[in-house]
Amino acid sequence: MATKYKFLCKSCKYECISSIGAEFGPHSSELPMICSSCALIDTYTIPNPGAINTELPLKPVCRACGSADYLDPWDGLTCPHCKNHMRASGGHIGSQRRSRDW
Repeated sequence: MATKYKFLCKSCKYECISSIGAEFGPHSSELPMICSSCALIDTYTIPNPGAINTELPLKPVCRACGSADYLDPWDGLTCPHCKNHMRASGGHIGSQRRSRDW
């Protein structure tokens, strides 16, 4: 499971939750991708070359518009709306916080 963060563009206030970079596993990789058609950033699971995994499609499909033609790897910085830099805010979403034993 990819480490996900909340990203915010200070210029246009666009927000998304995504991983910062690719995470490689033995059979598949999780890669943040941007759809240039609907401007959605999301993390997609892609099978590794030569992996025997029949559950994953060979080409990821955008979860919003349903097209695979407009998906490209996301650089982790560029806002899909205004093309300015985005920043990750806060820590890893979904991480468990340590409880204090007092």
